[in-house]
Amino acid sequence: MNRTAFSHNRINSEGYNMNNLKDASFTVTGGAGFIGFHLCKRLLQLGANVQVFDNLSTGTMNNLKDLPKSVKFVKGDVRKLEETEPKLTGSKTVFHLAAQRDVAYSMKNPTEDVEINVLGTLKVLEWARKNDSKMIFASTAAVYGNGQKGRPTSEKDPINPISTYGLSKAAGEEGCLFYHRNYGLPIVIFRIFNVYGPRGHGVTADFLQHLRENPHQLKILGTGNQSRDLFYVSDLVEALMLAVNSKKAEGEAYNVGSGTTVTVKQLANMMIELLELKSVTKTACTGGRAWEGDLKINYADISKAKKDLGWQPRVNLLDGLRMVIKEETLSNQ
Repeated sequence: MNRTAFSHNRINSEGYNMNNLKDASFTVTGGAGFIGFHLCKRLLQLGANVQVFDNLSTGTMNNLKDLPKSVKFVKGDVRKLEETEPKLTGSKTVFHLAAQRDVAYSMKNPTEDVEINVLGTLKVLEWARKNDSKMIFASTAAVYGNGQKGRPTSEKDPINPISTYGLSKAAGEEGCLFYHRNYGLPIVIFRIFNVYGPRGHGVTADFLQHLRENPHQLKILGTGNQSRDLFYVSDLVEALMLAVNSKKAEGEAYNVGSGTTVTVKQLANMMIELLELKSVTKTACTGGRAWEGDLKINYADISKAKKDLGWQPRVNLLDGLRMVIKEETLSNQ
């Protein structure tokens, strides 16, 4: 399906298909986190009813406070979802974003990682089944392990995780597909590459923080030649929302990224230049592996999402970095 196929639907200037979103009910697990905040904010802007379920282990009350007051918040742990069920209301769609997402932490604490990302996902799946909800699952590019040099990774490439995080997310995907096949639960899986944006985490947020603390030197973990497929959070939000009304996407997994790749060293230089620190900052790579389970190559083939969802990223990297720097600068004033 291409974007012209949506011409009969009501679409705003950012390309979101807004049919059936007004007054519809949504639950966002992990809704107090980075991606969750931006997704909830957009859903609420479109008139949807939003329920956030989060244990606030990485999400923050500041994010919740910055959402409209109409959002309902239920504090709880996905591993013990049954304890909080009486407080939750049924929803048309569940966005399951809650996860243990730290790769290095997953390698040191595999049991906890699996409990959250596998058992927790099964608990959410069962809750969605009982409430006759559609579930949209936030997976990760880490399920592939290292990509192939010289070409982007497609959904046809083998699942070969090199971290416990990638393994647990791959198992979460299998749980989703099991519920789809055996219970008819509508499921859409997104394998998210390197998303960044205001309030974010990951390499762009780390670089910005370090350059603020010490503009004279930026330490780059690893060789600096690791590649990243970076895309802006608003583009991810659009993909997630397009899946809500898509029947074609049900039972499918989609890569979402920029469809381009940049080395960590190149990213550092871009940010230094945008911050006008080129004559001030010296970079130094630590060498070796950045951390256990770190990917060397991350590069998405996004043709399937373009075809089935009519989706494609709209924000290029330089513009996205400018927006992050501007937003984070304003928030720190």
